[in-house]
Amino acid sequence: MPATAVAIDAQSSRRPKLLLLALVGLILLAGCTVGGVWMYNETTLQKPLQRVLVADPRNHVVMAKAHFDGWIDMHSVVFDLADVAGDSSQMDVFRVLLQYAKEQKDHQYQRIILAAYGQRKFVVPGDYFQQLGREYDGQNPVYTIRTFSHHVSTMDGAKPFPEPDGGILWVLKEEMEQFNDFNKRWYLDDFIARHK
Repeated sequence: MPATAVAIDAQSSRRPKLLLLALVGLILLAGCTVGGVWMYNETTLQKPLQRVLVADPRNHVVMAKAHFDGWIDMHSVVFDLADVAGDSSQMDVFRVLLQYAKEQKDHQYQRIILAAYGQRKFVVPGDYFQQLGREYDGQNPVYTIRTFSHHVSTMDGAKPFPEPDGGILWVLKEEMEQFNDFNKRWYLDDFIARHK
């Protein structure tokens, strides 16, 4: 057998090995990338949420997850209610959201997406979310409850809860009704449908 034939035969037997090594390398790179994205979401958003859920014993009735939108958009956070206990209240869920805002107050995001059971429902501006976190310890919670829904928009950008006009009693009544409606639309209607 001539030397050139042996060299060609040796090269052709190396090609499948090189292709296999390249394929294995790509699979490892993809696995490391996915693992890195998951780890960054876990340490930046989910671990702080878990601290909130564990630190206050009243929060045991709320199960929630947090991650970046699409797992990689570091300007948008998804706050997703995975479930709530049957004996929980709207205040339990809202308290967790506010405590999470406090936990994230040093981070700037463009928007916080409020989801329930994996379905995106509302958007809270990131600067307002940061304000909620900074004011958590000093702000009157009734004021925050009354005015929160004014800052919320639907996923398509509509503002479903405009600031009401009128006398103080009328405004208070409307704001509380808006807060209740917000909670129904965010997660309560889905909760009721799931637990029939």
